[in-house]
Amino acid sequence: MTSKGGFLLSFDVEEWFHANYDAMTPEPPQGQDDRLMDNIRTILELCAENKARATFFILGRTAERHPGLVETIRDDGHEIASHGFSHKPVSSMTSKEFEADLDRSLDVLRTRAGTEIVGYRAPSWSVRRDMNWFFDILENRGFLYDSSLFPAKTYLYGDNRTPRFPFRIGRLLEIPPSTLSFGRRRMPFSGGAAFRVWPYALLRAGLARFERRNRPGIVYLHPREVDSGGPRLSLPLRDRIVHYAGLKTARKKLSRLLAAFPFISFRDYMDSLPNDTP
Repeated sequence: MTSKGGFLLSFDVEEWFHANYDAMTPEPPQGQDDRLMDNIRTILELCAENKARATFFILGRTAERHPGLVETIRDDGHEIASHGFSHKPVSSMTSKEFEADLDRSLDVLRTRAGTEIVGYRAPSWSVRRDMNWFFDILENRGFLYDSSLFPAKTYLYGDNRTPRFPFRIGRLLEIPPSTLSFGRRRMPFSGGAAFRVWPYALLRAGLARFERRNRPGIVYLHPREVDSGGPRLSLPLRDRIVHYAGLKTARKKLSRLLAAFPFISFRDYMDSLPNDTP
């Protein structure tokens, strides 16, 4: 497809206990997340200060539990997209189960946002390229893009065979998160644990590399990642490191990146593509 640069900002809006590690019990603790709205307001303030627009992939269940969440984000000029409803991995669902989860999410988000929802991101990057039924369902529901395929292999998810840059699956545009490539090795850097752990200089240099190649550089975080004082899950050491390492510096690094680069939403990026983009 035609290359197109830009810096895309996204947040997966879910609560502090939403995760999909193998060691977790089927029903994680579900106490009210009293810090979520404060974290959202922190993110919105950082965006406003730097004139950044973002896409918020919101979990339907979280939107239900927090009245005003979707409206607050929408009213600040950001895009509302779907993160599903239950935070159950898509790869563990049947096509019928996924359809029900997706439709329940859309009912919640459309009602609160008052707009069509055209973007989706699976919980925990839980989609494989061979899950054709997943992409067919999104396309049939009128989605324009997806951001669920992770183009680097980790112990949790991902596949090195996934293209690193946006590509078409039917009419749907797949927008994978950004990774750096060193020969055959691919390294996540601009979201989640990698964002929290790597130094700011590497984050900035990585995004600058995408800019030089006229490719979209994508930042992806959760609201809990701008808050080092939130509640914590009881996890084995490896999972605990992945989930919590670097929390104390993430907010500052995000603020510096928003000041250094102009960020847009995924929908803004879609709208910037030529009409004849294959």
